[in-house]
Amino acid sequence: MYDQKGGYMSKKRKTLSYVLKKNKEELSKIYYKYIFLIIILGSLFIGILFYKLDAHILLFGDTPSALGEYVKTVATVMGGGLVVLGLWINNRRVAEQTRQNNINEKGQINSRFKDAATLLDSGSVSSMLSGVYALHQIALESSVGDERQRGYVKIIHEILSAFVRENTEKIVNKEEGTEWLINKKPTIVIQTIMTVLFKNNEFVYSDLMTDLSHCIFEDIDLDQAHIENVDFTKTKFIRTSAKECSFISCYMDNAFVEQTDFSNTRFEKVVFDNSHIHNSTFEESQFDQCDLWDTIIADTSFNKAKFKNVDFQNTIFEENVDFRNTVLEQYSLEEIRTQSAELTKA
Repeated sequence: MYDQKGGYMSKKRKTLSYVLKKNKEELSKIYYKYIFLIIILGSLFIGILFYKLDAHILLFGDTPSALGEYVKTVATVMGGGLVVLGLWINNRRVAEQTRQNNINEKGQINSRFKDAATLLDSGSVSSMLSGVYALHQIALESSVGDERQRGYVKIIHEILSAFVRENTEKIVNKEEGTEWLINKKPTIVIQTIMTVLFKNNEFVYSDLMTDLSHCIFEDIDLDQAHIENVDFTKTKFIRTSAKECSFISCYMDNAFVEQTDFSNTRFEKVVFDNSHIHNSTFEESQFDQCDLWDTIIADTSFNKAKFKNVDFQNTIFEENVDFRNTVLEQYSLEEIRTQSAELTKA
């Protein structure tokens, strides 16, 4: 009998819970509609009750003005309560409206994101450029949103960097056994992606690790770019301009640099190990805590460059490597190769 009753009560509670849940919106409307009336009537009832208990005499003494003062006090308390309640209800409505706006905005971002990604995957150059800028705009807007919206920044960053990697094609000469890299997409598309990633004033992606390894940047303009936490392993820079840049905490090991201008650029904690640097310039650049181990350098100028904790260990200096107007000027290439870490020690 107890089990049956318990089961009956459990079923009754479930039914009531379902009815309340289903009619929550209607109940809320009724609550907000009559809550003020309830408070007013309740306050009047309590005021009258205390009046019957001679609360006005206890508060203001047995004087002709005691009743008037008591009524004013009750009205003031009731008015204050209604004001507080009104503010609370308004805050609830604002919070609900904000929640609905966030839901709508999230839906709009999802739709925009899908459309932009579709454009990026098209065969038209203009459509691809539109896709790049549309994705970047979403990242800019999401970077100042809540945690879920900021997730778009990381996703878009990975999409753009992956696009560059995946559109670098390896060409192999079977007869000679040589291979080289080329871009499958037009230079302007690669240029646009590099611009939004590293030449935006908001530094939206600077705290993310960017994988641009095994890529090729040919005839690309990186002037005044801020490049941080980027992996350029086995990447080629050919006829690229990277003047007045900042390279911070980057890997450029096994990279190939040809006819590239790094003038007035700052390199901080950058690794060039096993790289090939030919016919390029680092004039008036700054190197801080950088390694160039086992690197091959030829026809390259470091004129007026500043070195601090830089190590050229086992570097091969071929013809025309210029260290004029630097702290290493007075030393031979052999001394630089074997002692640069000590010679540039801060």
